[in-house]
This record gives sequence, structure tokens and C-alpha cells, in this order.
Amino acid sequence: MMGNRPLIALRDITQQYRSGSTRIKALGDVTLDIHAGEFVAIMGPSGSGKTTLMNIIGCLDRPSRGEYYYADQLVHESNPNVRARLRREEFGFVFQTYNLLPMATAQENVEMPAIYAGLRKRLRWARAEELLAGLGLSHRVGHYPSELSGGEQQRVAIARALMNGGGVLLADEPTGSVDSRSGSEIMAQLAALSERGRTIIVVSHDPSIARHAERRIELLDGRIMADTGSVSRSRISTAPEPEISPPRTQAPVLPLAENVRTALRSLRHNKFRTSLTLLGIVIGVFSVTAMLGLAEGVRREILDAISQLGGASITVLPALGEQRTLLTLDDAEAIRRRIPNLVSVTPEMSGGATLIAGARTESAQVTATTGRAMKDRGLALRQGVFFGKKHSERYAPVVILGGLLADNLFDQHVNPVGEHILLNDVPYQVIGVLKRSEARFAAFDLRARSVYVPLMTGAARLFRRDNLDMIGVMVSEGDQVRTAQEAIEALLRQRHGNAAFQIINQAEVRDVENNIRRILTLLLGGIGGISLVVAGIGVMNIMLASVAERTREIGLRMATGARPMDIRLQFVCEAVVVCVLGGAAGLLLLVGLGSVINSFGVTLVAFTTPILLTGLSCATLTGLVFGSAPAQRAADMPPVRALAAH
Repeated sequence: MMGNRPLIALRDITQQYRSGSTRIKALGDVTLDIHAGEFVAIMGPSGSGKTTLMNIIGCLDRPSRGEYYYADQLVHESNPNVRARLRREEFGFVFQTYNLLPMATAQENVEMPAIYAGLRKRLRWARAEELLAGLGLSHRVGHYPSELSGGEQQRVAIARALMNGGGVLLADEPTGSVDSRSGSEIMAQLAALSERGRTIIVVSHDPSIARHAERRIELLDGRIMADTGSVSRSRISTAPEPEISPPRTQAPVLPLAENVRTALRSLRHNKFRTSLTLLGIVIGVFSVTAMLGLAEGVRREILDAISQLGGASITVLPALGEQRTLLTLDDAEAIRRRIPNLVSVTPEMSGGATLIAGARTESAQVTATTGRAMKDRGLALRQGVFFGKKHSERYAPVVILGGLLADNLFDQHVNPVGEHILLNDVPYQVIGVLKRSEARFAAFDLRARSVYVPLMTGAARLFRRDNLDMIGVMVSEGDQVRTAQEAIEALLRQRHGNAAFQIINQAEVRDVENNIRRILTLLLGGIGGISLVVAGIGVMNIMLASVAERTREIGLRMATGARPMDIRLQFVCEAVVVCVLGGAAGLLLLVGLGSVINSFGVTLVAFTTPILLTGLSCATLTGLVFGSAPAQRAADMPPVRALAAH
């Protein structure tokens, strides 16, 4: 009880609106006191300013000029969060058009103010059921507004206004959309609430409403023309306090679970639009993840291809340029004899050749090497044997075929081992075939398309030269690679003077591989990212349309206590939810399609956990980024304008 001090105090309140170049004065210098427990009817014809006055009292609108105090608290200069707290904790609204959410049940509509007050779900559900039961709607708690009569919908609106136990109930034409019988019942319920101590302010142009009120204020052209005055102090002092259910504290940010639930409800309400939005996100996430997976697969293949330069820790190559010095077999022998801590030294030659088996002809890369070098590189045989020392010493005309090359030259039922082929028109016997599983896809499958011959066979019979294309060196300990490289450089300078050679160690190979990976990831990821950006723009357009379509809902949520932050988070959450759902669907589609492709033995995309998580993260980020602008637009709406939208 406030004693003689008014609960609501308005001093010289003026409200003006701009319509084009014209200013319209809706209220002019209104001064008014309303005490706790009063039942007040604000009367007047349409355009008299009564609804504008109610909006200012209920903190739905700000006055252009004047002062407003609620329980001695300054209101007219308060920030949006303070005004939202007053709407949430002190005021309850009953609108002529009910303003119920069509996709929510009666119980869910009633509990809305308690959500923004931070009341636990179990408690607010019990509170909503209790209020509906008290208004004779216990049998309608699970029904949607479209399933309720006008009188029942208005009673749901009254229950919602009472949800947080606020002491002031504001009703704008509460009987204007119902029949006379329902109107009488509604006014009787408002009178009963007044008897229990609530302050009731009813706005109407209907004179019959005035009979229920204890005080009548008449407006005309934005000014108070008549006021019957406050009821006696004895009436107010004996009025009981209204029951208050939720604690009167600053409402927390709407919990994530509530935002997600609201988002899913909205998405279900617009299934066709949601499906189109999801499709865009599915395509975008599919593209990004597929491109990143393809980059990873290509990176692995290139690394495998680089390893063919020598599985050894050090690779020695002739320098590029016209004045290059050639590597020889003597150089390889000198490295073997004079450099310590080496596991093996493998000289190699290579060149192109034409292979003929029966009526089939293939072009291939021929490498002259040793069987041990092939084993050191991790090459595995599908059939046959590797070269031995005697094969090289006797210049034996034998070959080992890559798996893909062997399959192209011979029928499936023919065992290539033991068969003869023509290599540059010279017969060679096949003694081994490599496994095809060494390579992931044909574009980089160098080993599967190669031919291997013994080192001296290649030098004497095939290439007819003793200069080498490379020397591969295996070092016994990884930390000795740098020392061995410096010793090889010194030895080659001693043998060839200041001639330059290319010497590559494993660390340098890894650097090359890392650069390739970065370039491929940026290139292919950027290509996929374009699709995701396009999908994000689609999400933003859909969310902007949703904000425009749900303007009245936004105004209603603000009227029941939602802060701008709550509205902003709600719409951002909706954008994130639709993007995460689309992203998950895109990843499932990609994994399923990739598994089908991989079942044919060709791994085009490397699926890794980081890549899949990156795809889902991109979807989430898309929702956050492209949902922010529509969410901010919704949060910036003035409550009174949002409620007036059609």
C-alpha cells in the first residue's frame, strides 16, 4: 500500500506523432494520479487518445514530453531493460484482439511472461494451469487459439496478464471482440480481480463498461475532460495485496532450451519455407566439407607421389640449368663407402617407354632401381618377387609392373607373372606385380602406372647411360639427417668442384607438403565457401521475411516482458538452429555419398573428424553471422508499433 502517494503519477504528458510532414498530437498536457487498488475506466471516442495513454502507462511507448513515475520510480527516462522489467513484473496486458500466439497452446500462451521472468518450467506450467482453472478453462489448457471461442481466448489473455502476479492490469477494449454474454463475464472477472487488490485500468468507448469501474476518466482530443476522482482512501487501504508468484528480480537471458524450443516451433509452423532454407544450407555445407575433404585427399596423394622421389631420408638430384653436373654410379658408390651411419644408398634412373602385351599397348614411366629400394619405399607385391642382386649384375631383362598397368595389359583371368612383354620393342619377363591399393585415385597413382627394372639393366639395356636421375639415401637415425646431408654436400663438392646439386631431406619434403596442403585447402575451401555464403544470404532473407511476418508476435513478447536482448537471441537462435540442422543433413549426405563412391575402391574424399567438425562449425557460424541483422531489426522495434502491425 502506498498511503496517499499515487502508484501511477503522470505530469504534463504530451505525445506527438509525425505523419509525413505533419505532427499529430495524440495527448496534450495530461496530468493524472492513479492509486493502488483502483478500478479505472478511461473512456472516449475513437481518436481521443485513450489507447495512447494506456500504452504510456504500460511502458509500451514513451511520451514526447512530460514526466511519468511508477511507485516513485522515474519511468519516462528509463532505459529499455528497465521498461521491460516493469512490463514483466508490474503490468499485465489484455488486448482487444487477444494477441495469442497461434502456434502455442493456451497453457503455453499463459506461461510466456514467466519464461522471461526466469521461472522454472515445472513451476510456470503449474501456475498457468492454476490460472486457467480459476477462469473456467481447465479443460482447454492444451487447445490452440483457433480451437477456442472469442470469450475463451480473452480469458486466456487475462490469465497471461496475471501470470507474473503484477499489480496493474491494463485492458484495451477487452469486450470489443466478444459477444455480450462473454463481455459481461470478462468484466465480472476484472471486477473480481479489483476486489482482490489489483489495480485495473480499462480503456473503452463503451458506456456500459463504465458501470463496472469505480472511477471514470473521459478523454477528448488528447485531453482529460472529466474525472470522477479516486475512490475513498478506506477502500484502497483495506484492499488485499495481489498474489505474486515469480520473484521480482531482473530476468535472466532466456535459457537456450527455450530459444531452441521456440525456434523449432516456428520452423514447424512454416515447413515449406524451412525446407527451402535447409536445402540451401545442405548444399553449402556439403560443398565446403567436400572441398576440404578433397583437398585432404589430394594432399595425401601428393605426399605419396613425393615419396616416390625416394623413400629415403635424403634425396640427391642433379642441379637444374644448362651447366648442371650429372650424378653418376661412382657418386653413389662414394657416398656408400665414405659417409657413415647410412642404411642404404640407392641410385635410380627413369624415363618413358612403350609397353606391348599381345594386342594391348600402354605408355609408362620406367624406373631402374633395386628391390631393396622398392621395399624401403613401402611398395608391396600382389604377385611375384622383387629384384635380387643377381638380376642387376646379369643385366636381366625382367620387370615389375604397377598394379593398374598390369590390369590394363593382361586379361583378368591371366596371371602376368611369367608372361613376356615388349619394352621399347625388346622382350622382358614379368617377375612381379605391385598392389593397386597403394594409391587412392588414378590422377596421382604414379606407382600403379609405373614399370620397374633392375638398376644395371636400365643403365645398359634401356637408357644406355651411367648418369643418374637421383640418389636416395636412408640414414640410420632421424636426428643424423642434417649431419649426413652436410657430409654428402661436402663429398660432392670435392668430387665435382663447385657444381650445384639439389639435396632434399624429409623436413623439406614436409614443408613442401604443408605448403601444398595450405594452398589446396584455401583454394578448394574458398570454392565451397561461396556456396555457403550464398546459402547464408538466403537464410538472412528468410529471417528478414520472418521478422516482418511476426511483427505482432515480437510486440507481444515485448509486452510480456522480453528485453531487446531476449528478442535478438531468439531470432539468432532460430537462424543457428536451421543452419545446424541443414549442416548435419549436409554432412550425412556427404558421408553417405562418399561411402558409396569409396565402395568402388576409389577414395576421392578423406573424411576426418576435424573436417566434419569444420563443416558443422561453418554452418553454426553462418547462422550467427547472417542471422544477426534480422535479429537486430526485431530487437530494435518499438513495442507499440510492433503491436499495431497488421
